[in-house]
Amino acid sequence: MLKFQVFKDGKAPERFPLRNAYLLGADGNAMRGEITYDQGLVICRKRETGVCSIAMQHEAGECGTLTLQTCLLPERDEPYLLNLELARHRLMMLYNKSEDWGMLDIKSDHPASKRMDRARKLFIEALCYRKDDPAQADQLAQQSLSASIDGSEELAVAHADLLLVRRRTTGAIPRHVIGAGVALDCKHSHLREGMVAHFDFLSIPMPWKVIAPEEGDYHWDVLDEWVDWARANDLPVIGGPLVSFEPSNLPDWLFIWEHDYETVRDLIYEHLEKVVSHFKDRISSWNVVSGLHINNHFTMAFDQLMDLTRLSAMAVKKIQPNAKVLVEIREPFGEYYGSNQRSIPPMMYADLLVQGGINFDAFTLKLLMGQAVSGQHTRDLMQISNLLDQFAPMSHPVNVVLGVPSGSVTEPMIASLEAGQRVDADSGYWRKPWTSGVQSTWLDAVLHIALSKPFVETLTWAQIIDHPQVELPMGGLVTEQMQPKSSLKRLATFRRSLASVNGQAKETPHAQQPTS
Repeated sequence: MLKFQVFKDGKAPERFPLRNAYLLGADGNAMRGEITYDQGLVICRKRETGVCSIAMQHEAGECGTLTLQTCLLPERDEPYLLNLELARHRLMMLYNKSEDWGMLDIKSDHPASKRMDRARKLFIEALCYRKDDPAQADQLAQQSLSASIDGSEELAVAHADLLLVRRRTTGAIPRHVIGAGVALDCKHSHLREGMVAHFDFLSIPMPWKVIAPEEGDYHWDVLDEWVDWARANDLPVIGGPLVSFEPSNLPDWLFIWEHDYETVRDLIYEHLEKVVSHFKDRISSWNVVSGLHINNHFTMAFDQLMDLTRLSAMAVKKIQPNAKVLVEIREPFGEYYGSNQRSIPPMMYADLLVQGGINFDAFTLKLLMGQAVSGQHTRDLMQISNLLDQFAPMSHPVNVVLGVPSGSVTEPMIASLEAGQRVDADSGYWRKPWTSGVQSTWLDAVLHIALSKPFVETLTWAQIIDHPQVELPMGGLVTEQMQPKSSLKRLATFRRSLASVNGQAKETPHAQQPTS
């Protein structure tokens, strides 16, 4: 059992929300356990042996409300101080990434260096107060945590700017790099003009329930119109995902066979064959499977999940040998694994794909934040950069899908979830509560960080327009009233800057306070 002491205004709070709280084992994967709060203590009861850490949504001062974690800790009778352990982990991450990135000799007047020094001094001071005045230690640790998050974001931005300049000057940035997801029923002429002007390619969803609402009865009109329009305007298309067990993708009639794996397998192969054969002369990139590793709707065994992934990639390659096959990883921080042991942790799934010899060409990493649903609680810039770095040894390129909202969680967002699902509207925020300005600043920062990684090939904004029926309803770059947001201008500016091969990296307010 692990216990963590918490304070609010110098005393134990009567209530302490445990949002997005889960345990992490030594392998970095979520582990089973129960987390409760009682009289000033967060109590963690593990169902597995070994050391662990706790991750949870936590206030981080001016940096926002973020999901953070502690270092791995052994069990002991005396409670740990939560803020102190969160600050310890972030300081460790800050120094480790400085070493990994070769930035230990960063100038002393650099913002990252200044914040690192401040965070270290506050942490040492907090340690001195730990025994005699834990409330004071908690306050100092909170300040240290905020400073270290701030410093780590400054470091991530500085490192990204260096690598992005290198990619630009060496001509290593792909030709088609910035894309957007479309809503099938949004065909406004001005919106389409904007797509042609501001994006290099489109991601067109192909939900099974839309294509074939009845078994064997395929409707191609909507998809044909979109694909033909994109081709006419020289916009390459990524089609899919073709196979996803999300309710928004699967037709109702398929659930009849939920517990008959062989039948489901045959139906999936037949579906892939029909869709890819229909579009193979017009689409060359396919997002084949999405989120199978989460396994939260169809109950399947580990070997069945891997078999479906292999089958799907093989089927597309068989029908269209020159097609680019993508495998999409959702909820990449892996919180789901702690409560669903039938699932596969995201990095384990990625490694199994590579080591298992599955014939695919690239990963798609779907990174949505800012909505109070599984996998979308807010993380900071260093956590995003660190997550991407984990794909460096995978020997496969990565396509990143991004999205955050331009407003706080609203009823339309909640209504788009499954019936009966309970939702806590507080999903955290980065720097300030979500607005169009915060969305714009976050977009600019993460575009720089993601594209600075040499293995990242494309960046796709998940949805170009706000829409109540998509995964992140307020996550568009254009409002439902067809008004462009400031984030669209930021994205267009970033895309233009990539064309200037000999230009210098422009200053970016990534880790500064975003506009309201």
